[in-house]
Amino acid sequence: MLTKEQRVYHWERQTSSISSDRLEDDALPHLARAIAVYKEKTGESLRRVRDAARAALDGLRPDRVEAVIKLLDDAATYEWPRGGRQAERRVKLFEAAGRQHPLLDQESAKPLLRASLDSIPKRHDEIVALLYADYPEFHRLSAFPAAYSPDELRDDYDLAQAQALLYSATRVVVDARSDFKHIVQYARLSRLLHRIERLDKGRFRLVFDGPNSLLRHTHAYGVSFAKFLAALVQARDWTMTAEIELRKEWRPLSFTLSSSDRLRSRVPAPALFDSELEERFALKFGEERDGWRLRREATILEAGGALVVPDFVFTHEDGTEVALEIVGYWTPEYLAEKFSKLAKIQAPNLIVAVRKTLALQAGALPVTVLPFSSTILLRDLMPRLDAFRHPRPPRRF
Repeated sequence: MLTKEQRVYHWERQTSSISSDRLEDDALPHLARAIAVYKEKTGESLRRVRDAARAALDGLRPDRVEAVIKLLDDAATYEWPRGGRQAERRVKLFEAAGRQHPLLDQESAKPLLRASLDSIPKRHDEIVALLYADYPEFHRLSAFPAAYSPDELRDDYDLAQAQALLYSATRVVVDARSDFKHIVQYARLSRLLHRIERLDKGRFRLVFDGPNSLLRHTHAYGVSFAKFLAALVQARDWTMTAEIELRKEWRPLSFTLSSSDRLRSRVPAPALFDSELEERFALKFGEERDGWRLRREATILEAGGALVVPDFVFTHEDGTEVALEIVGYWTPEYLAEKFSKLAKIQAPNLIVAVRKTLALQAGALPVTVLPFSSTILLRDLMPRLDAFRHPRPPRRF
């Protein structure tokens, strides 16, 4: 992804709106020349490759050049000496040179260089590159994707600029229809606090306002928004509106995107699980156990005016369905909101898994509570699942 310094945007003061930069067709020949540099410069240092690419991009709007270079570097593969051996070799060389100080000519330095280097290049800059091969500017280009095209670079640029604008987002709202459940999963994988609302039949809204309501607005949370966008653009039928705060105390600007903008991501769809806890549990349970089958986020539950998409749904071969919600994100405000939502949920067949330290607080919920320490134990889960298959005896007081 790009840095804040590399982002380019268009600001409409009258409408308080902002949009990320997108490359026109006229930019494609410039991109083709820059790609050719990376394909031809295998073995060259990062510094020389970048300088040649900048020359190839002469004619592209100057404020776009460094962003394009960064994306080309991301697509490339560089090699350099790993570990501390390179630095140790420099120190030994400098210590040896210090004992012979002053070294007044290049010939007297050659024996010292031979002791440190396998071969001594003729040019001074090449000697420096060998001695400092672990420094980023001297990393060597070892490979570049042969099929990487100007159109793909433009797609990467357009998406990366939109992502970089989200670094400054304080609130994001996504309206979705077709791929709603997948979008919810992407939000969880990006570690974003969110709430879900139903708009009308078949249409839902996700509201992300973590930095405003629960957390301090940090660059790290903005990066999470950016990662979420890379997954979101792979879905269908969505609209996103973000509030962008370029500087503190400034009035937020409105940034709008939708699936019709046709941003493209070459990043693979995210992994299925958003935490090691969930992944370990799913692997341990398996696809089927004692007549129960496990599904990932397969239903939507009503919780007053809000909605909950549980982490897992279990379906027994006799038709019984039970949802499992694992409570995570340990900020007090989040937990208070989460428990308030779960208290209103309209789902009799629901198990809520919580850390044992929260079991007393969760005990007041009108659901089945499953306390756990570091992992969810099947010996604790299975009796609770099976209890939903049989009528419960009346409670005695």
